[in-house]
Amino acid sequence: MIPHWLTPRLRLRLSALGFAQIINWGVLYYTLALIGPHIVAEMRWSDAFVYSGFAVATLVTGFLSPLSGSQIDRWGGLPVMLIGTVAGAIGMFVLSFAKDSVTYMVAWAIIGASMSTCLYDSAFASIAQFTGDSTRKSISLITLIAGFASTLIWPTTSALLQIIDWRGICMIDAGLIIFVSAPLIVIALSGTKVRLQSVKTTTDEKATLQTTLSIALIPAQRFPAAMVLFSIVLAALGFVANALSVHVITLFQALHIDLGLAILAGSLIGPAQVGARIIELAYGRRLSAVGLGMIPVILMPLAFVIPLALMAGPMVAIGFGLVYGAANGLATIARGVVPYALFGSEGYGRRLGLVAAPALLIKAAAPAIFGAILASYGASSALSFVLAVSLLATLAMSALFRLAKQVN
Repeated sequence: MIPHWLTPRLRLRLSALGFAQIINWGVLYYTLALIGPHIVAEMRWSDAFVYSGFAVATLVTGFLSPLSGSQIDRWGGLPVMLIGTVAGAIGMFVLSFAKDSVTYMVAWAIIGASMSTCLYDSAFASIAQFTGDSTRKSISLITLIAGFASTLIWPTTSALLQIIDWRGICMIDAGLIIFVSAPLIVIALSGTKVRLQSVKTTTDEKATLQTTLSIALIPAQRFPAAMVLFSIVLAALGFVANALSVHVITLFQALHIDLGLAILAGSLIGPAQVGARIIELAYGRRLSAVGLGMIPVILMPLAFVIPLALMAGPMVAIGFGLVYGAANGLATIARGVVPYALFGSEGYGRRLGLVAAPALLIKAAAPAIFGAILASYGASSALSFVLAVSLLATLAMSALFRLAKQVN
C-alpha cells in the first residue's frame, strides 16, 4: 500500500532523484575501489598516490559544500545539481585520459567539486524546498533507494573490467552520468524552486509557503552551539565510516577472522543499512528527528564493542556487520533530518553544507590514520581508537538532545 503522502508526482520525483543518486554515488564515490588496482598496474604509480586522488576529491568537496548549499537555497536544486552532475561527467572523462600525475589529480579535483553539488547533502537540500512536512520521510526514501549504489555498481564494474580497461570504465561512467543521471535530475527537480527568503506575499501565497516552510526547533541564538555539536557528530561518524570502508576486511583478518568471514562481515553492512532505513521509513514517525539521531550514535560504539569484548568467530563477524551497517544507514538519514528539524527550512542548504564540511575534510584523512594505527599497534588498538571516536559522536549528540529538550 502506497502511503498517502507519497502522491504520484512526488513518487516520480523521489524515484528519479533516488536513481540519480545511485549513479552519482556509484560512479563518483565507489568506482575507484575497483579501478584503483588497474590504475596502479598501468601507470606504475604507488597505491598511496592513486588512492590519494580520492582524498583530494574529498577535500575539495568539504571546502565547496557550504557554497553549494547556499546556492541551492538561492537558486533551487535543479541548476546546482545539474551543473554538478555534468561536472562529474567531465571529471570522469578527464580521468579516462589521465597519463600524468597532474592530470590525474585535476580530474579528482573536478570530481570533488561535482560531489559537493550532486550527492546526498544537495539532494536533501533540494527536496526540502518542495516536500514540506514530508521532508523527513522523503529523505528516508531517497537514502533507501540510493543505498543500493555499491550493490549495483561494484558487480557491474567488476564484470566490465573483464572486457574493457579502466579508462573505458571511466568513459562509460561519464556517459551514465550525462545521459542517465542528468535527465533524471531534470525530471526530479523541474519546477520545484521554492523561495524560502522573507518576501511580501498575498494571503494565498502565504498559505502556499506554509506547506513548504518548517519552523526551527530551537531559537536562532542557539544555532551556533547546535551547529558545532552536530558538526562534531558528523565528523566523528564520517571518520569512522571512511576508515572502515577501506580497512574493514584487513581489520577482521588482523583479528584472526578468516577471509571468508571478513568478507561476510563486510557484505552484511549494505543490507543492514537498507534494512535499518526501511524500518525507519515504516516506524520512524514515533521518534523525533533528534531522537532518531541518537540511535546511530548508540549503535556505532556497540558495533566496536562486539569484536573487542568477544572472541573472534562467525557470530562476531555477523553481529558487527549488522550493527555497524544499521548505524551507518540511520546516520545518513539523521544527517539530513536533524538539521532540518533544528534550524528549519530557511537557509537549510547552507547550514547543511556548513555542518557537513568538517566531516568531509576529516574523512579525507581517516583511512590513512586508521591504517597507520592498525599497522603499528594492532587490531585491538585500532578498534579502541574508532570506539573512542564514535563515543565522541555519542557525547555530542547527547548534548544536542539535551539542548533541544531544554528549549521544548
